[in-house]
Amino acid sequence: MIMTLDGQKKVLRAGFTIIRPDNQPQPRIKTLRPTGEFGNLNWVTLEKFDTKAARDRRFRELLENPDILED
Repeated sequence: MIMTLDGQKKVLRAGFTIIRPDNQPQPRIKTLRPTGEFGNLNWVTLEKFDTKAARDRRFRELLENPDILED
């Protein structure tokens, strides 16, 4: 099931963090953050990695935290 924009905003206001893996321009983990005065949501880089394997290990580690959700 896909979360709507309103749903994402509610989840973030409740104190959760939403993350996703990405490969461009290099392996990284991105997080959804509100920006600007209107609270628009943008994906920003949380961490960069040299390899996809390192990114995937860190991603699984982050998901062990009950306050972090995968997009």
